[in-house]
Amino acid sequence: MQWLILSKPERERLHPVNVALFFIGMITIPFVLTHDQSVIVVYHLLLFLFVQERTVFRYLVLPALYAVMMCVPLLYGASIDTVAIYETTVQVTLFITSSQWIFTLVRLDQMGPLFRFLPRLTRLTGMVLALIPSFLRTWPEVKMSHPKASLAVRLERMAAYHIVPIEAVPSRLRPITRRDVQTGLLLAAGLALCLTPWAIISAMILPVALLFTKGGIRDAYHVYRHKSRRATTSTGGRT
Repeated sequence: MQWLILSKPERERLHPVNVALFFIGMITIPFVLTHDQSVIVVYHLLLFLFVQERTVFRYLVLPALYAVMMCVPLLYGASIDTVAIYETTVQVTLFITSSQWIFTLVRLDQMGPLFRFLPRLTRLTGMVLALIPSFLRTWPEVKMSHPKASLAVRLERMAAYHIVPIEAVPSRLRPITRRDVQTGLLLAAGLALCLTPWAIISAMILPVALLFTKGGIRDAYHVYRHKSRRATTSTGGRT
């Protein structure tokens, strides 16, 4: 079931403060989680498979390449610290999966209203926050549409596609609603857990908090009922 589609409307209505809390929490996990990092990596990857989002697996080439390069001294008879290489590889992988969850569940330009107190930087900040995830998502499409083009041409196509539309100054902060407070308390609790020995709980809760929203679960229930009725009707028609 497409959970990313079902939860998208609520994720797009997140308050900028909650987006910032989620961003800080997810980006902090790889640096504060000292134990069970491999468990969280597997957990993140299983969640990606569950929501049918396989883009992250492209970036796993980076930690694999790092591990291979660190093992090259073995060809010359030198010794290596396999434990340190393994721990660093897992930490880099965790950073990649955590970052990818940020780009998957929220848009960084949603934090734009938080920067309105810097009038001269508001426009530039909003553009940068919007361009970073846009570039990451558009790059594979540009490579496929221009397979034989040079790097300069590909970057020019990306710029022409993204820089021109992004001109609006971020809107003002909207009033905080009751749902915003509830979501904020959950994300703040996850962020606070990052600073405790139970940081693994935070690493498991934060992605799920935005993925399985109340509205998404409700829509999933209606989709499931609709599919069940169609399956029952088709089975009855055949008999």
